[in-house]
Amino acid sequence: MTPSAAAPLLTVVTYHFVHPAERSVVPGLKHLELGAFVDQLAHIRRHYTPIGAAELIRALDEGATLPPQPVLLTFDDGYRCHYQDALPALAAASIPAVFFPVASSALERRVLDVNKIQCVIAATPDISDLVQAIESELDSATIAELRGRWWKRSRWDPEPVVYVKRLLQHALPEQIRLPLVDGLFAALVSSDERSFADELYMSVDELREVGGRGVTVGAHGDRHLRLPTLDTEAQAREIDGALRILDAVGASRRRFVYSYANGEHDDRSIALLRARDCAAAFTTGPDIATLNESERFTLPRFDTNDLPAR
Repeated sequence: MTPSAAAPLLTVVTYHFVHPAERSVVPGLKHLELGAFVDQLAHIRRHYTPIGAAELIRALDEGATLPPQPVLLTFDDGYRCHYQDALPALAAASIPAVFFPVASSALERRVLDVNKIQCVIAATPDISDLVQAIESELDSATIAELRGRWWKRSRWDPEPVVYVKRLLQHALPEQIRLPLVDGLFAALVSSDERSFADELYMSVDELREVGGRGVTVGAHGDRHLRLPTLDTEAQAREIDGALRILDAVGASRRRFVYSYANGEHDDRSIALLRARDCAAAFTTGPDIATLNESERFTLPRFDTNDLPAR
């Protein structure tokens, strides 16, 4: 790319659960209905030109020209519904994609904390019961502090849901948080984590197969940890662990793509990825991506809810 050339722009969209309601691993779990996804793909076909990861990397590395209104579709966490439901719809629409599985889920069949929390919330009819269960472990001063910081709405969730998510995701001390998450999941969702993981996540064989069906497999963490919360050595372990999935599915570690867990990263994360020959990394900030050197490791993505479903 010449210095005077304008950097190309790219719309990137991220997906999580995409399936019919009857295929949900827990009734009530938030997801995009398959029919709405198919309609959204038709909308994308009308208004955008889908590209794959290889075209993105050529644009970043070589200044290659992108087609008009380019869009890249990404799918985080490696769910089986991406293989069962999203992939056939993508193939029918001739749209490439990038799948970002988490290494420990695909390889060791561990259920991610973020998924345990989502399933616990879906399995609880009254969110106030979860608030009470969590706060029963805390003193009144700690409760007041946590409510002051985390009792707030997000783009998608009301105050008590955000509060429960943030406390169980990271705000509580580990010695309180981890037993709470595991206990709630075992009591409300499943006491057989391995079988639940087999139902929830793609297998390595399925991930190998998608690589031959218009999908690029990228990396999304070893245990889906928030990188800025870790010291540099732990960040390196989380990223290196994530790259195990590339080895397992026969994908190259050269010029790979990476999706930050929860979109979170810092300067150390970028330096570690750059040193490992990463080509591009994605956040969760909703915006149009500018494909230049200074932003290749902080590419924003829209959520599927930002696009029309029908």
